[in-house]
Amino acid sequence: MKSAEKLIVIVCFLFQGGLCREFSISLPESVEALRGLCVLIPCSFEIEEQYDADLQTVRTGIWFKDEPYNNQVFNSKETKENKIEGEIIGDLHMKNCTTIFYNISESDRGTYYFRIEAPGELKYTYKSSSVDVRVRVSPISPSITLYKEDQGKVEDQNEVVEGTSVSLVCSAPAPPCLLKPTTFTWNFLPEERRQKQNHNTSFSSSQLNFKATHLHHGVDFTCTATYQQNKNKSAQSSLTLHVLYAPRNTSVSVSPSASVPLSSSVSLSCSSDANPAELIYTWYRENGEQIGTGNHLTINMTDSTQSGLYYCRAQNQLGDHNSFVYLDVQYAPRSTSVSASPSASVPLGSSVFLSCSSDANPAVLNYTWYRENREQIGTGKHLTINTTDSTQSGLYYCRAQNQLGDHSSSVYLDVQCESWPCTHTPCASTSVT
Repeated sequence: MKSAEKLIVIVCFLFQGGLCREFSISLPESVEALRGLCVLIPCSFEIEEQYDADLQTVRTGIWFKDEPYNNQVFNSKETKENKIEGEIIGDLHMKNCTTIFYNISESDRGTYYFRIEAPGELKYTYKSSSVDVRVRVSPISPSITLYKEDQGKVEDQNEVVEGTSVSLVCSAPAPPCLLKPTTFTWNFLPEERRQKQNHNTSFSSSQLNFKATHLHHGVDFTCTATYQQNKNKSAQSSLTLHVLYAPRNTSVSVSPSASVPLSSSVSLSCSSDANPAELIYTWYRENGEQIGTGNHLTINMTDSTQSGLYYCRAQNQLGDHNSFVYLDVQYAPRSTSVSASPSASVPLGSSVFLSCSSDANPAVLNYTWYRENREQIGTGKHLTINTTDSTQSGLYYCRAQNQLGDHSSSVYLDVQCESWPCTHTPCASTSVT
């Protein structure tokens, strides 16, 4: 050892280092980064006192990777040529070299050495100490977890029953290098919901609390986490909620029409919105009589008494819901009859009142009156005949008609007189009411 160096050592020893400082640096053994995010390297250094004046001027912090001299990856003076984007957030004047590297990739893992430079003679690489940067491949996308109120995490395909109070928790890493806590946004916010955000040293989260309804079934809840660093970076994840609910919006359709001609058939179909969608369909008459099962039902209309309400009940394990349709069995006029008042035996010179009735659906559109020779003598449900001649004796027909057909009935009028020739003045006439 040269005499001058021995003297410095002896003096430093005598003054216990009060006048002599050595180059030293304080670094963690390792730091862990998430791929795609930033990493914080706490750093402080010491220099020999003879270089204090240099440190008061322009200072530059440099980082080498894997080799302390040959592989420079960051220079605090550089803006574009650095291999790693970052910044020294510590004050080099105060010997604080704390650094943030941004957008870490897997190729950035390795051992890092710090170097301080300043105008003059201060140029020193701290090769005796280094920090190992580890890169975790874990995705930076947030994770979404579904919880039932007072029941914990939902494990079964994100299924909940309608009316259940649920929580969606979106979690994301919170590395210390972030300038501000991670912020969260949701694409879908139920009307009745509560939202809160939590932050701790390793994770941040957003919790969405609401009551599940059928409107949430199949909805993709997307959570976007925004990491506040030099250039904000966002990532998102989605969760599809499956809500189980009883049948609703049940409806019955009819083909070809709910107005059914007698002796024809009609097809009924029942549909309902439910989850699970595997439903039991049951058909009933309005008197409670069960007439079929399945979501389709064919009915052969053989009797007009089959008109009425037909109910479909859709059922799953969570409940049931009903709907109905009114079937109107239609038919041409039938059971047509003619009555005569006061009697079908009519004294010459008097009047007789004929009435026609018929059972039909839809109702009879028109009534037409005929003599047996097919002579039309009137229309309408009622007909008044003034008898003036015995030749008015004979059959009188009423034809009832609707859109589906017609049906006729008759009555025999017997015009009676006391003398011959059997005539009466004025001439014969009829009137219709």
